[in-house]
Amino acid sequence: MKYKVTALLAAITVGCAVTAGYAAEPARENALLSHAKVSMNQAITVSEEQGSGQAIDAEYIPKSGTMGIYDVKVLSMDGKKLLDFNINAENGRVLKATRERVEKVFTRIKPADLQSAQTPLKGAIKTAEAQTGGKAVMAGVDRRGDTVRYTVKVAMADGTTENLKVNGADGKVASAK
Repeated sequence: MKYKVTALLAAITVGCAVTAGYAAEPARENALLSHAKVSMNQAITVSEEQGSGQAIDAEYIPKSGTMGIYDVKVLSMDGKKLLDFNINAENGRVLKATRERVEKVFTRIKPADLQSAQTPLKGAIKTAEAQTGGKAVMAGVDRRGDTVRYTVKVAMADGTTENLKVNGADGKVASAK
C-alpha cells in the first residue's frame, strides 16, 4: 500500500512539473519575441519576397542561446512551388530555404483561394496581436467551405496562449479560445 501511495505521489509531482513547464513556454516565447528585432510579419514579408508567393504558415521556434527563428512556408503565385524559409528573429536574414512537396498543401488550400482572400496571413496576425496584446507564435491558413480562414496562436505575457480564428474575407476575428 505504501508503495502505491509513493508511486502515485511521484506521478502527481512529475505531472505538475510537466504542466508548469508547458505553462512557462508561452511566457518564455513572449519574452523572447518582445526582445526580437524582427516580427513574424517582417519574417513573412522577407519570405514572400524571396519565394515570390504568399505565406500559408508561420511559426516562431525558440532556440537555445539565440532569439530563435521563424519558420515560414510560402506557396508560389502559380501554385507550383512550396518553399520553407527559416528566418533569423534577430536580424531578418534567411538562414535556410528548402523546397517542399506542393501536393500536401492542396488538400486544404489552393492558390486561387489565397488570391481571392481580402486579408492575407500578415493581416490576420496583426488583428490577433492587436486584439490580445500578445505575440503571434504560430499562424496558418485553411479553407472553410469557399472561404479562407486563419488560425493564429498568440503567446500572452501571463504564460497563457490564445487561439484566434480570423476570417480571410473581412479580417475580423471569428472566434477565440
